[in-house]
Amino acid sequence: MSRPRTLLLAVALSAVALLGGCGSGEAGSAPGTSPTSSAGAATTATSVAPEPVVKDVLGSDVDPPGAPGSTLTLIRYTIAPGAELAPHIHPGVQMAHIDAGTLTYTIESGTARLRRAGAAEAAPVTGPTTLTLEPGDTIIEPDGMVHFGANRGDVPVLITATLLTRTDPGLSETVPTPDAAVATPAPTP
Repeated sequence: MSRPRTLLLAVALSAVALLGGCGSGEAGSAPGTSPTSSAGAATTATSVAPEPVVKDVLGSDVDPPGAPGSTLTLIRYTIAPGAELAPHIHPGVQMAHIDAGTLTYTIESGTARLRRAGAAEAAPVTGPTTLTLEPGDTIIEPDGMVHFGANRGDVPVLITATLLTRTDPGLSETVPTPDAAVATPAPTP
């Protein structure tokens, strides 16, 4: 098995172990097949089908000091190779740091602030535009900025993010698109 496939499988198994019992529908498994056994004979085995996006909430605080009516969330996103998210907004602000992989990041409307790895300060980036975010880059997404990400690489994209959002709508809201039937309903970074 190639190293990227092994890494993807390890990430998927970890995500299922963490989220499998919560009933959230954000992680799951599906039957799969193994093409051959070590002896070369065809075999069938149950394997984990990786989710396009796994959201692992590392911590959350409703009504944190200084922000009543809001929820402060620390989250880890894992975006599988080939996954593309639906355009969405965050009902508040999200600050996301790319830990691994390369994210193709599109701003459809609004202005984000981008701090490239090694840069002293963040600079505004206004849509419509598409950027490539690499490990060490940080993007700050304000309320109402329409954006989405895609993993066009062959390894998972890992993102650690902090969100301060209005409590009622949750962490993100999908934005209707003219071709909504094609969009993947998994809004995240």
